[in-house]
Amino acid sequence: MQCSISECKEKAIETVQISFKETRNLCKEHFRLFKNKDKKHNPTFSKASDF
Repeated sequence: MQCSISECKEKAIETVQISFKETRNLCKEHFRLFKNKDKKHNPTFSKASDF
């Protein structure tokens, strides 16, 4: 079975439920991204150099 993401040609490892009616088959990489979709990623800021 192939990954449901259109650009991806990898083999699907997991079926996940996206909404009430919709499910998708995801490969290893896309499944990892789907699992981490709720994590917060804080941006890191650095001071601009003085000229």
